[in-house]
Amino acid sequence: MQLNKGLKELNASLFIYNVNTDLYWSDDNIRAESAVFGLVDMQMTDVVIVMYERIKNKTITDKVIESAHRHNVPVIIVDAQREDCISICFDYKKGFEEVVRHVIEFHGAKKPHFLGGFKGNIFSDERMEVFRKVIEENGIEFTEDMVSYGNFWAKPAREAAEALLAKGDIPDAIICANDIMALNVCAVLFEHGYKVPDDIIVTGFDGIDEINLSIPRMTSSYCGCAASVPSIVDALTKLFNDGVKTGSYLVEPELIINSSCGCDNSDDELRNGIIRSFNDRFYRYQDDSVVLSAITESMQSCTDIVDCACKLFTDKIRDLVCIINKECIDSKRNYFAGGPRMDFPEEMFVFFDSDLASFRQRPFKRRDIIPNLDKIVENGDPLIFNVISYMNVPLGYTCFHFSDYDIVDFCKIPQIVNTVGSGLGGYVNLKYQLYLTARIERMYKFDSLTGLYNRLSFSNEFEQRKRSLIGQKVPVTVILVDLDGLKYINDNYGHGAGDNAIRTVAQALKSSCPEDAICVRFGGDEMLAVITGNCVPEQIKYDINRKLNRYNTTEGKPYLIAASMGIYRTDTTQNTDFEFLVKETDADMYAEKIAKRRHLNG
Repeated sequence: MQLNKGLKELNASLFIYNVNTDLYWSDDNIRAESAVFGLVDMQMTDVVIVMYERIKNKTITDKVIESAHRHNVPVIIVDAQREDCISICFDYKKGFEEVVRHVIEFHGAKKPHFLGGFKGNIFSDERMEVFRKVIEENGIEFTEDMVSYGNFWAKPAREAAEALLAKGDIPDAIICANDIMALNVCAVLFEHGYKVPDDIIVTGFDGIDEINLSIPRMTSSYCGCAASVPSIVDALTKLFNDGVKTGSYLVEPELIINSSCGCDNSDDELRNGIIRSFNDRFYRYQDDSVVLSAITESMQSCTDIVDCACKLFTDKIRDLVCIINKECIDSKRNYFAGGPRMDFPEEMFVFFDSDLASFRQRPFKRRDIIPNLDKIVENGDPLIFNVISYMNVPLGYTCFHFSDYDIVDFCKIPQIVNTVGSGLGGYVNLKYQLYLTARIERMYKFDSLTGLYNRLSFSNEFEQRKRSLIGQKVPVTVILVDLDGLKYINDNYGHGAGDNAIRTVAQALKSSCPEDAICVRFGGDEMLAVITGNCVPEQIKYDINRKLNRYNTTEGKPYLIAASMGIYRTDTTQNTDFEFLVKETDADMYAEKIAKRRHLNG
């Protein structure tokens, strides 16, 4: 956090937009995490600092820089050279040359081998040319078989080392283009019985912490971000004071002499400090993983958004705000359909805030960034943003604002972000699945036109109701409603009008009966209600007719909607066979229909 300290002296605040996994150089590897760069609000940004080697993707880098320039925001780019930016680069060439000269000129290696990164990679090729230059200056002829490639990574580096040893022409020094490859080359050499540096010298490049934990400790060159901080602060000072928006800085790497080349550098205090830090991070990681995995599982099983967020209140999570896409909480849509989206809408939602005093789930404008932004910025703490994603789809973003941060806090960020993403993503998926299940259940149980039970589900519901009343003498009332003149309406006004008439009668029946009545669409234009318990069926019949008359009066349809009704009453100690009840009620309903026809015929 050296940069944040420097910015405090300039009265500036640091917002960090972070990805936890490498995007690499191919656009095929761009994942949802890269949406974090779309959160940069150029309207409130004074300067953008791009860590090119951390982003590892030219397309994304170019988009960020283009957006900054459109808003007239100056850009400092670290680890790359651009004429339209203030460029801060490491003198990798000089740093690597120091390592090679140390091996060749100080230790007198005569049969060196170079392990490069990717063939054709600019950094790998540059380091190979440095290797060639130095050995030729020292009278060693360069040949192509002096070069292997380990792709800057562990497994290919081990494979390259195995292939080199299999040839039998063993070098006296293996000079690697980065530390990861050097550490893995050492491991292969040990497995084959070679000693480093007694039999073979091995060196790395970059200066990562792990070189001080290896046996032997790795000779390398430090090119870490911390080394660029003085240049960044100097560039910002000139920018703020004098308006200087372009220029170049060259940062010299620092040669790290350790025992893998044969030198004796027993800085036990440094080594022990790094070991303590690694131990602390490792054991905390183990402990935290158990807790955070349990949090993920509990979030995924929640059915309430507040309960889901409350699972994050734990001593493992602090100084954290989670803002999510408002669409996440709409359980009636499949949020993950359509694949990745790389931007966020203006309408967001506060999902979680570790500050209990201010936490309240609510709609939130993305332009406001996080709740209580001014208060947090006043504290001088850096804000660290990460995308919350699930199934490679962004759900929202997190913001960490550690007030008393240490290295362990930063190392926990990927764990916590993954916990939130997996937990919230599982919750969103579950809510949608429950919605679909409810819809399927409704389709199975209810008639799609009227919303009443269909015959099968009615039969099941009716039998359950009967079983629950066994041994009790409870009144049972059956009301059968038959739409009058459906054929006339269909023939003269279409089946849409006929469906409307059926639906209207069904709604009148349902709304006039008690809430616990079992209502079913019994036939095409017949609806039936079974009511257990006391009721006044004549009042229900009156209410149905009143609602149909009101509809006819207010809606102004060219046809009238009317119904004939039959009523039958019994109790649970008598015959409650469904077919019997329908038969008795049907007889009463037809009696009413006949009476209506006689009335119409005079």
